[in-house]
Amino acid sequence: MGPAGRISELWQFREVIKNFVAQDLKVKYRRSALGFFWSLLNPLLQMTVISLVFSLLFPMKHFALYVLSGVLPWSFFATSIDGCAMSVVHAENMLRRQYFPKLTFPLSFVLQNLVTFVLSLTVLLLTIGPVVGLKFTPALLVLPFSFICIVCVAIGLGTIAAVVTVYFRDMQHLISVFLSAWFYLTPVIYPLEQIPARFQYIFKLNPMFAIVELFHRPIYYGTMPTNLELTSALITTAVSLAVGLAVFWRYEDTLIFAL
Repeated sequence: MGPAGRISELWQFREVIKNFVAQDLKVKYRRSALGFFWSLLNPLLQMTVISLVFSLLFPMKHFALYVLSGVLPWSFFATSIDGCAMSVVHAENMLRRQYFPKLTFPLSFVLQNLVTFVLSLTVLLLTIGPVVGLKFTPALLVLPFSFICIVCVAIGLGTIAAVVTVYFRDMQHLISVFLSAWFYLTPVIYPLEQIPARFQYIFKLNPMFAIVELFHRPIYYGTMPTNLELTSALITTAVSLAVGLAVFWRYEDTLIFAL
C-alpha cells in the first residue's frame, strides 16, 4: 500500500482516533481534583522556578514571558516524543485482537497533547500574558503556522521513536535522557544572544531552534520570524514528517511480530 492508500485508510479510522484522544484526555484527569487546571499549573510552576533560577544568569526584560513562550512548546514536543515511543508497545493487546492502522496510536497521542497544549497556551497568554509583558501584535497570527510545524515534527520524530522502541525496549529510557539533553542545547530558556557570537551558528544548526523561534518571535519579541527561521522551520517540518512516515510505513506491517 502506497502513502496515498495509507493516508486514506487512516482517514477511515478518524472516528477511532477521535475516541482514543477523548478517552486519553478523560483518563488523564480522572480522579484529579483540579482536572484540566493541572495543565495550566504545571507550566506556571515551571515558568516561576526557571525564571527565579535563571533570571540572574540571563538579565532580560520580561524573562518570564520568554520562558513561557519556549517551555510550553518544548513540553508539548518532548511529551509527544516520549509518549509516541511506547504507544505501539502499549497497544499490543488491542492490535492482537483487532486490526488498526498502527499510525493511529502515535497520532492519537500527539493530538491529545496538542489539545492540552493549545488550550494551555491560549488561556495562559490571555490571563497572565499581559502581566508578564505580552503585547497583542499582528505577529501572533503566525501561531497557527507554528502549531502546524511543531505538530508535524512531533509526528515525524515520534513515529521513528515508536518503531525503534518496538525493537529495542531500552530506547524508552534513552529517549528521555536524549530529550533532556536536547532541551539545554536548544535556546528554550535562554536567548541566542547570550551565547558567544562564534558559537551561535552551531545552535542555529539545531533543527529545533527555528521551531522554538516560531513561538519566541511572535509571543516575546512581538515580531514575525525571520525569513531564515521560516525557511529552516519548513525544511525541518518537511524532512521530519517525510522521513518519519517513510520509516514507520516501511516497518508497520512487521511491527506486530516484534511485540
